[in-house]
Amino acid sequence: MATCGLRLAALLLGLLGPPGPGPGTGAGAISPAELPARARVTAESIDTFGEPDEASFPLDRLNKGDEVRLVDADPASGWLTIEAPGSAFAWVDQAALRPEGAGTARVTAGQATVRVGITGARMPGPPRAGLAKGAVVQLLDRPPLQTGSGRGIVTWLAIAAPAGEVRHVRDSGLALIDKLPAEPPPEQRAAFREGAQGDTPPLPAEIATEIARIEAEHRAVLGGPIESWRLEPVRARYEALLKRATDPASTSAIQKRLDLVASHAEIARSARTIQTILERSRRRDGDVAMARQTLAEAEEPRRSPFAAEGLVQSSSRQVDGRRVFALIGKQGSPVAYLDIPPGLDTRRVLARRVGVHGSVRYDESLGSKLIAVRDIEPLE
Repeated sequence: MATCGLRLAALLLGLLGPPGPGPGTGAGAISPAELPARARVTAESIDTFGEPDEASFPLDRLNKGDEVRLVDADPASGWLTIEAPGSAFAWVDQAALRPEGAGTARVTAGQATVRVGITGARMPGPPRAGLAKGAVVQLLDRPPLQTGSGRGIVTWLAIAAPAGEVRHVRDSGLALIDKLPAEPPPEQRAAFREGAQGDTPPLPAEIATEIARIEAEHRAVLGGPIESWRLEPVRARYEALLKRATDPASTSAIQKRLDLVASHAEIARSARTIQTILERSRRRDGDVAMARQTLAEAEEPRRSPFAAEGLVQSSSRQVDGRRVFALIGKQGSPVAYLDIPPGLDTRRVLARRVGVHGSVRYDESLGSKLIAVRDIEPLE
Protein backbone atom coordinates (compact mmCIF):
# COMPACT_ATOMS: atom_id res chain seq x y z
CA MET A 1 0.00 0.00 0.00
CA ALA A 2 1.30 3.42 -0.87
CA THR A 3 2.32 5.52 2.11
CA CYS A 4 0.54 8.56 0.67
CA GLY A 5 -2.75 6.70 0.44
CA LEU A 6 -2.41 5.43 4.02
CA ARG A 7 -1.58 8.88 5.29
CA LEU A 8 -4.67 10.14 3.47
CA ALA A 9 -6.81 7.61 5.32
CA ALA A 10 -5.45 8.77 8.64
CA LEU A 11 -5.99 12.41 7.80
CA LEU A 12 -9.56 11.75 6.71
CA LEU A 13 -10.13 10.17 10.08
CA GLY A 14 -9.28 13.53 11.54
CA LEU A 15 -6.24 12.93 13.71
CA LEU A 16 -3.25 13.84 11.56
CA GLY A 17 -2.58 17.55 11.30
CA PRO A 18 -2.05 19.39 8.01
CA PRO A 19 1.35 19.40 6.33
CA GLY A 20 3.97 21.94 7.28
CA PRO A 21 3.27 25.65 6.77
CA GLY A 22 3.69 27.11 3.34
CA PRO A 23 2.79 30.39 1.68
CA GLY A 24 -0.87 31.06 0.99
CA THR A 25 -2.00 31.17 -2.61
CA GLY A 26 -5.04 33.43 -2.38
CA ALA A 27 -5.18 37.08 -3.33
CA GLY A 28 -5.67 37.84 0.35
CA ALA A 29 -5.33 35.33 3.17
CA ILE A 30 -8.59 34.75 5.08
CA SER A 31 -8.22 35.03 8.83
CA PRO A 32 -9.88 32.56 11.21
CA ALA A 33 -11.34 35.63 12.95
CA GLU A 34 -13.51 36.22 9.87
CA LEU A 35 -15.10 32.77 10.18
CA PRO A 36 -17.56 31.19 9.95
CA ALA A 37 -18.53 32.91 6.73
CA ARG A 38 -20.16 32.35 3.39
CA ALA A 39 -18.02 32.44 0.26
CA ARG A 40 -18.63 32.21 -3.47
CA VAL A 41 -16.48 30.38 -6.02
CA THR A 42 -14.96 32.92 -8.42
CA ALA A 43 -12.75 30.52 -10.39
CA GLU A 44 -14.17 28.42 -13.22
CA SER A 45 -13.84 25.39 -10.93
CA ILE A 46 -11.92 24.28 -7.85
CA ASP A 47 -11.35 20.82 -6.37
CA THR A 48 -12.03 19.88 -2.77
CA PHE A 49 -9.83 17.47 -0.82
CA GLY A 50 -10.26 15.27 2.22
CA GLU A 51 -7.05 16.69 3.68
CA PRO A 52 -5.08 19.92 3.17
CA ASP A 53 -2.74 18.35 0.66
CA GLU A 54 -2.99 18.64 -3.15
CA ALA A 55 -1.22 15.28 -3.45
CA SER A 56 -4.35 13.64 -2.04
CA PHE A 57 -7.20 12.54 -4.30
CA PRO A 58 -9.80 15.26 -5.11
CA LEU A 59 -13.25 14.39 -3.76
CA ASP A 60 -15.68 16.98 -5.17
CA ARG A 61 -15.56 19.79 -7.71
CA LEU A 62 -17.05 23.24 -7.12
CA ASN A 63 -18.02 25.40 -10.08
CA LYS A 64 -18.09 29.15 -10.55
CA GLY A 65 -20.95 30.72 -8.61
CA ASP A 66 -21.30 27.90 -6.07
CA GLU A 67 -21.61 29.06 -2.47
CA VAL A 68 -19.83 27.34 0.43
CA ARG A 69 -19.62 27.75 4.19
CA LEU A 70 -16.09 28.44 5.48
CA VAL A 71 -15.45 27.05 8.95
CA ASP A 72 -11.67 27.28 9.36
CA ALA A 73 -8.60 28.81 7.75
CA ASP A 74 -4.84 28.40 7.89
CA PRO A 75 -3.38 31.58 6.33
CA ALA A 76 0.17 30.24 6.65
CA SER A 77 -0.47 27.25 4.39
CA GLY A 78 -3.19 28.80 2.22
CA TRP A 79 -5.79 26.12 3.01
CA LEU A 80 -9.44 26.67 3.93
CA THR A 81 -11.83 24.22 5.58
CA ILE A 82 -15.40 24.23 4.27
CA GLU A 83 -18.54 22.31 5.10
CA ALA A 84 -18.97 19.44 2.67
CA PRO A 85 -20.89 20.61 -0.43
CA GLY A 86 -24.36 19.34 -1.21
CA SER A 87 -22.90 16.86 -3.70
CA ALA A 88 -20.86 15.14 -0.96
CA PHE A 89 -21.81 11.57 -0.04
CA ALA A 90 -20.40 8.47 1.60
CA TRP A 91 -20.64 4.65 1.38
CA VAL A 92 -21.73 2.23 4.12
CA ASP A 93 -21.78 -1.59 4.07
CA GLN A 94 -25.35 -2.69 3.35
CA ALA A 95 -25.00 -5.51 5.90
CA ALA A 96 -24.61 -2.91 8.67
CA LEU A 97 -27.92 -1.16 7.89
CA ARG A 98 -31.62 -1.84 8.41
CA PRO A 99 -34.06 0.17 6.22
CA GLU A 100 -36.38 2.39 8.25
CA GLY A 101 -38.54 3.76 5.44
CA ALA A 102 -38.76 7.27 3.98
CA GLY A 103 -35.27 6.89 2.54
CA THR A 104 -33.55 6.30 5.88
CA ALA A 105 -31.75 3.37 7.48
CA ARG A 106 -30.48 2.57 10.97
CA VAL A 107 -27.04 1.20 11.82
CA THR A 108 -27.44 -2.28 13.34
CA ALA A 109 -23.76 -3.24 13.52
CA GLY A 110 -21.65 -2.37 16.53
CA GLN A 111 -19.52 -0.06 14.40
CA ALA A 112 -20.34 0.67 10.75
CA THR A 113 -17.36 1.75 8.65
CA VAL A 114 -18.01 4.80 6.49
CA ARG A 115 -16.03 5.35 3.29
CA VAL A 116 -15.88 8.65 1.49
CA GLY A 117 -17.76 8.94 -1.80
CA ILE A 118 -15.84 10.18 -4.83
CA THR A 119 -17.94 11.27 -7.81
CA GLY A 120 -17.26 9.08 -10.85
CA ALA A 121 -15.13 6.53 -8.94
CA ARG A 122 -16.01 2.85 -9.23
CA MET A 123 -14.75 2.05 -5.74
CA PRO A 124 -15.50 3.51 -2.31
CA GLY A 125 -12.92 5.99 -1.09
CA PRO A 126 -10.79 5.87 2.07
CA PRO A 127 -12.41 4.92 5.40
CA ARG A 128 -13.84 7.58 7.69
CA ALA A 129 -14.75 7.42 11.38
CA GLY A 130 -17.36 4.75 12.01
CA LEU A 131 -21.05 5.20 12.79
CA ALA A 132 -22.24 3.92 16.14
CA LYS A 133 -25.01 1.35 16.47
CA GLY A 134 -28.43 3.01 16.32
CA ALA A 135 -27.33 5.97 14.18
CA VAL A 136 -29.81 6.93 11.45
CA VAL A 137 -28.52 7.71 7.95
CA GLN A 138 -30.16 9.17 4.86
CA LEU A 139 -29.99 6.84 1.86
CA LEU A 140 -29.29 8.39 -1.54
CA ASP A 141 -30.64 7.38 -4.92
CA ARG A 142 -27.32 6.09 -6.26
CA PRO A 143 -26.58 2.63 -7.66
CA PRO A 144 -24.83 0.49 -5.02
CA LEU A 145 -21.21 -0.58 -5.44
CA GLN A 146 -19.77 -4.04 -4.88
CA THR A 147 -16.23 -4.91 -3.87
CA GLY A 148 -14.52 -8.26 -3.33
CA SER A 149 -15.48 -11.57 -4.89
CA GLY A 150 -17.13 -14.85 -3.96
CA ARG A 151 -18.17 -14.97 -0.34
CA GLY A 152 -16.19 -11.81 0.31
CA ILE A 153 -18.47 -9.56 -1.77
CA VAL A 154 -19.46 -6.36 0.06
CA THR A 155 -22.35 -4.23 -1.18
CA TRP A 156 -21.99 -0.51 -0.40
CA LEU A 157 -24.99 1.85 -0.19
CA ALA A 158 -24.71 5.61 -0.74
CA ILE A 159 -25.68 7.86 2.17
CA ALA A 160 -25.77 11.62 2.67
CA ALA A 161 -22.56 13.01 4.11
CA PRO A 162 -22.88 12.93 7.92
CA ALA A 163 -23.23 16.19 9.85
CA GLY A 164 -19.90 17.85 10.46
CA GLU A 165 -18.32 16.47 7.28
CA VAL A 166 -15.73 18.90 5.89
CA ARG A 167 -13.53 19.42 2.85
CA HIS A 168 -10.34 21.39 2.26
CA VAL A 169 -9.75 23.89 -0.58
CA ARG A 170 -7.01 26.32 -1.54
CA ASP A 171 -7.75 29.93 -0.57
CA SER A 172 -7.59 31.06 -4.21
CA GLY A 173 -10.76 31.11 -6.29
CA LEU A 174 -13.07 32.06 -3.37
CA ALA A 175 -14.49 35.42 -2.34
CA LEU A 176 -16.11 36.16 1.03
CA ILE A 177 -19.79 37.10 0.94
CA ASP A 178 -20.57 37.76 4.61
CA LYS A 179 -19.68 36.64 8.12
CA LEU A 180 -22.03 34.14 9.80
CA PRO A 181 -22.96 33.62 13.44
CA ALA A 182 -20.46 31.58 15.40
CA GLU A 183 -22.84 28.59 15.73
CA PRO A 184 -22.36 25.69 15.51
CA PRO A 185 -19.27 25.52 17.75
CA PRO A 186 -16.02 23.95 16.48
CA GLU A 187 -16.60 20.80 18.54
CA GLN A 188 -19.87 20.18 16.72
CA ARG A 189 -18.37 20.98 13.32
CA ALA A 190 -15.64 18.41 13.99
CA ALA A 191 -18.09 15.81 15.33
CA PHE A 192 -17.81 13.49 12.35
CA ARG A 193 -14.01 13.57 12.23
CA GLU A 194 -13.58 13.00 15.96
CA GLY A 195 -16.46 10.57 16.35
CA ALA A 196 -18.16 13.02 18.73
CA GLN A 197 -21.72 14.31 18.66
CA GLY A 198 -23.20 17.44 20.24
CA ASP A 199 -21.50 20.05 22.40
CA THR A 200 -18.35 19.29 24.38
CA PRO A 201 -18.34 20.87 27.86
CA PRO A 202 -14.99 22.18 29.18
CA LEU A 203 -12.78 19.48 30.70
CA PRO A 204 -10.68 19.71 33.88
CA ALA A 205 -7.20 20.99 33.06
CA GLU A 206 -5.47 17.80 34.22
CA ILE A 207 -7.72 15.58 32.06
CA ALA A 208 -7.46 17.90 29.04
CA THR A 209 -3.66 17.93 29.28
CA GLU A 210 -3.42 14.14 29.47
CA ILE A 211 -5.88 13.73 26.58
CA ALA A 212 -3.70 16.05 24.47
CA ARG A 213 -0.62 13.92 25.25
CA ILE A 214 -2.39 10.69 24.35
CA GLU A 215 -3.76 12.24 21.16
CA ALA A 216 -0.21 13.20 20.17
CA GLU A 217 0.83 9.57 20.59
CA HIS A 218 -2.24 8.52 18.61
CA ARG A 219 -1.34 10.86 15.74
CA ALA A 220 2.22 9.53 15.71
CA VAL A 221 0.90 5.97 15.28
CA LEU A 222 -1.38 7.04 12.44
CA GLY A 223 1.55 8.63 10.63
CA GLY A 224 2.81 5.20 9.56
CA PRO A 225 1.35 2.62 7.16
CA ILE A 226 -2.08 1.36 8.24
CA GLU A 227 -0.93 -2.25 8.54
CA SER A 228 1.73 -1.16 11.06
CA TRP A 229 -0.66 0.67 13.39
CA ARG A 230 -0.28 -0.70 16.92
CA LEU A 231 -2.84 1.07 19.09
CA GLU A 232 -2.78 -1.09 22.24
CA PRO A 233 -0.60 1.42 24.19
CA VAL A 234 -2.92 4.29 23.22
CA ARG A 235 -5.97 2.30 24.29
CA ALA A 236 -4.31 1.37 27.59
CA ARG A 237 -3.53 5.02 28.40
CA TYR A 238 -7.10 6.11 27.65
CA GLU A 239 -8.49 3.27 29.79
CA ALA A 240 -6.23 4.24 32.68
CA LEU A 241 -7.35 7.87 32.31
CA LEU A 242 -11.00 6.80 32.20
CA LYS A 243 -10.61 5.19 35.64
CA ARG A 244 -9.40 8.53 37.01
CA ALA A 245 -12.22 10.58 35.47
CA THR A 246 -14.89 11.65 37.96
CA ASP A 247 -17.09 14.03 35.92
CA PRO A 248 -19.49 13.08 33.06
CA ALA A 249 -17.80 15.41 30.55
CA SER A 250 -14.41 13.77 31.00
CA THR A 251 -15.89 10.28 30.93
CA SER A 252 -17.75 11.06 27.69
CA ALA A 253 -14.72 12.67 26.01
CA ILE A 254 -12.43 9.76 26.89
CA GLN A 255 -14.98 7.14 25.84
CA LYS A 256 -15.43 8.82 22.46
CA ARG A 257 -11.69 8.66 21.92
CA LEU A 258 -11.64 5.02 22.96
CA ASP A 259 -14.34 4.34 20.37
CA LEU A 260 -12.21 6.08 17.74
CA VAL A 261 -9.16 4.02 18.75
CA ALA A 262 -11.30 0.87 18.38
CA SER A 263 -12.37 2.02 14.90
CA HIS A 264 -8.74 2.63 13.87
CA ALA A 265 -7.70 -0.73 15.29
CA GLU A 266 -10.38 -2.47 13.21
CA ILE A 267 -9.17 -0.64 10.09
CA ALA A 268 -5.59 -1.74 10.86
CA ARG A 269 -6.71 -5.36 11.31
CA SER A 270 -8.51 -5.22 7.97
CA ALA A 271 -5.41 -3.77 6.30
CA ARG A 272 -3.22 -6.52 7.74
CA THR A 273 -5.71 -9.14 6.56
CA ILE A 274 -5.69 -7.69 3.05
CA GLN A 275 -1.88 -7.57 3.06
CA THR A 276 -1.73 -11.23 4.11
CA ILE A 277 -4.15 -12.19 1.33
CA LEU A 278 -2.10 -10.25 -1.22
CA GLU A 279 1.13 -11.89 -0.07
CA ARG A 280 -0.43 -15.34 -0.32
CA SER A 281 -1.78 -14.46 -3.76
CA ARG A 282 1.66 -13.34 -4.92
CA ARG A 283 3.22 -16.55 -3.63
CA ARG A 284 0.52 -18.58 -5.35
CA ASP A 285 1.05 -16.67 -8.61
CA GLY A 286 4.77 -17.41 -8.31
CA ASP A 287 4.10 -21.10 -7.72
CA VAL A 288 1.79 -21.22 -10.75
CA ALA A 289 4.39 -19.50 -12.92
CA MET A 290 7.07 -21.97 -11.80
CA ALA A 291 4.75 -24.91 -12.48
CA ARG A 292 3.99 -23.62 -15.96
CA GLN A 293 7.69 -23.15 -16.65
CA THR A 294 8.40 -26.69 -15.45
CA LEU A 295 5.67 -28.09 -17.70
CA ALA A 296 6.95 -26.09 -20.65
CA GLU A 297 10.49 -27.37 -20.09
CA ALA A 298 9.21 -30.94 -19.75
CA GLU A 299 7.21 -30.59 -22.95
CA GLU A 300 10.06 -29.08 -24.98
CA PRO A 301 12.01 -32.33 -25.63
CA ARG A 302 8.86 -33.96 -27.03
CA ARG A 303 8.45 -31.36 -29.70
CA SER A 304 10.00 -32.71 -32.87
CA PRO A 305 11.42 -30.12 -35.27
CA PHE A 306 9.89 -29.69 -38.70
CA ALA A 307 11.29 -31.84 -41.44
CA ALA A 308 11.17 -28.75 -43.66
CA GLU A 309 9.61 -25.30 -43.95
CA GLY A 310 8.45 -23.40 -47.00
CA LEU A 311 5.62 -22.25 -49.23
CA VAL A 312 3.26 -24.97 -50.55
CA GLN A 313 2.52 -24.85 -54.27
CA SER A 314 0.82 -27.24 -56.69
CA SER A 315 3.02 -29.07 -59.16
CA SER A 316 2.65 -31.40 -62.13
CA ARG A 317 5.17 -33.90 -60.74
CA GLN A 318 4.04 -37.38 -59.71
CA VAL A 319 5.42 -40.24 -57.65
CA ASP A 320 3.94 -43.72 -58.00
CA GLY A 321 0.99 -42.19 -59.85
CA ARG A 322 0.24 -39.68 -57.13
CA ARG A 323 0.60 -35.95 -57.60
CA VAL A 324 3.03 -34.32 -55.23
CA PHE A 325 3.24 -30.69 -54.07
CA ALA A 326 6.28 -28.45 -54.23
CA LEU A 327 7.68 -26.89 -51.05
CA ILE A 328 9.29 -23.60 -52.11
CA GLY A 329 12.20 -22.37 -49.98
CA LYS A 330 13.45 -18.86 -49.27
CA GLN A 331 15.41 -18.78 -52.53
CA GLY A 332 12.25 -19.33 -54.58
CA SER A 333 13.08 -22.87 -55.68
CA PRO A 334 11.72 -26.24 -54.44
CA VAL A 335 13.52 -27.57 -51.38
CA ALA A 336 11.39 -30.73 -51.29
CA TYR A 337 8.26 -32.34 -52.64
CA LEU A 338 5.36 -33.32 -50.43
CA ASP A 339 3.51 -36.61 -50.63
CA ILE A 340 0.32 -35.52 -48.85
CA PRO A 341 -2.08 -38.31 -47.82
CA PRO A 342 -5.75 -38.00 -48.87
CA GLY A 343 -6.88 -37.28 -45.30
CA LEU A 344 -5.16 -33.89 -45.18
CA ASP A 345 -7.00 -30.92 -46.71
CA THR A 346 -4.49 -29.21 -48.99
CA ARG A 347 -6.71 -26.19 -49.58
CA ARG A 348 -5.90 -24.74 -46.17
CA VAL A 349 -2.15 -24.76 -46.82
CA LEU A 350 -1.82 -23.90 -50.52
CA ALA A 351 0.17 -20.72 -51.10
CA ARG A 352 0.93 -20.50 -47.38
CA ARG A 353 4.15 -20.87 -45.47
CA VAL A 354 4.07 -24.09 -43.46
CA GLY A 355 6.13 -26.41 -41.34
CA VAL A 356 6.03 -30.07 -42.36
CA HIS A 357 6.28 -33.16 -40.15
CA GLY A 358 7.03 -36.49 -41.84
CA SER A 359 9.63 -38.93 -43.04
CA VAL A 360 12.18 -37.73 -45.60
CA ARG A 361 13.90 -39.64 -48.40
CA TYR A 362 15.62 -38.75 -51.62
CA ASP A 363 13.65 -39.53 -54.78
CA GLU A 364 15.72 -40.00 -57.94
CA SER A 365 12.82 -39.32 -60.32
CA LEU A 366 12.26 -35.94 -58.69
CA GLY A 367 15.94 -35.24 -58.13
CA SER A 368 14.95 -33.84 -54.77
CA LYS A 369 13.87 -34.77 -51.27
CA LEU A 370 10.42 -36.33 -50.91
CA ILE A 371 8.57 -35.99 -47.63
CA ALA A 372 5.84 -38.47 -46.72
CA VAL A 373 3.71 -35.91 -44.86
CA ARG A 374 2.36 -36.79 -41.41
CA ASP A 375 1.18 -33.30 -40.48
CA ILE A 376 1.34 -29.72 -41.76
CA GLU A 377 1.25 -26.63 -39.54
CA PRO A 378 0.63 -23.18 -41.06
CA LEU A 379 3.27 -20.75 -39.85
CA GLU A 380 1.49 -17.51 -40.77
